Amino acid sequence: MKITSWNIQHGQVYSPGEVIDRTAEIKRTLTSLNPDVLMLQEVDHLDDRSNREHQSKDFAEIIRAPFWAFAPSVWRKDDGWLDWPMGKSENFPALITANSTSSEPCYGVGIASRIPVIKWERKELPKALVGWWLPTTIDGVTRKYWVKDHARTALAAYLADGTVLINTHLSWEPIFRNIQLARLKSWANSIARDRSLTVIIIGDLNIPISWEESVESLRWKSRARQLTFPVWEPDCQIDHFLTRPGVQVTLEPMVESKISDHLAISIRI
Repeated sequence: MKITSWNIQHGQVYSPGEVIDRTAEIKRTLTSLNPDVLMLQEVDHLDDRSNREHQSKDFAEIIRAPFWAFAPSVWRKDDGWLDWPMGKSENFPALITANSTSSEPCYGVGIASRIPVIKWERKELPKALVGWWLPTTIDGVTRKYWVKDHARTALAAYLADGTVLINTHLSWEPIFRNIQLARLKSWANSIARDRSLTVIIIGDLNIPISWEESVESLRWKSRARQLTFPVWEPDCQIDHFLTRPGVQVTLEPMVESKISDHLAISIRI
């Protein structure tokens, strides 16, 4: 089974001096990646900045994955983002799937799978209480801006073969991203008490691989090494696959793309 993790940055194009057909480049990249399961971060749902695309569904259709879900972390109101409502609401469901949708613009994480998914689960992670310097690139020039954090969410897919894949996008703030990861590992450990299940934590953890003492722990190790950020001159890895001991993992070849500021990273298990 090939699993790909890709922070798509809502399909942003990076090609200074070039004219890129964005839709064609997304399809080309996904076709080249050809994953069995696709883990997406920074995904838009019906937002104007991404042409009101239903990106989880659209990407799933491109790779011919009949099973997909999207977990919104924040929703759009006027010109700002508001954290996903904790209370129950028909307008803002916890998960958007083929059977549960919303007409409200939102943003979060998604999973698309060719392998049958028997259950989806969502988990809220503690939000950073302070902002942090976030690098932003416009027309090839990168600057850092002080940005407040938004709500953080994890989405788990229970596959029919007994694999549980947990997808997330953690805060860029150094203290809280480690708190979030600790909560995520605790949740994953509780799932893994069922020894028939193989649990993998996947996604943009915003923690460089050089910080192994932060990424790794006694039960969880980062299993793939590949520079993933920024896409135009990768010099660090912040996208990870964490597994418990005994899981056999092979790193798959990289696929270059003009979409997003992250490279996709893939493994085969």
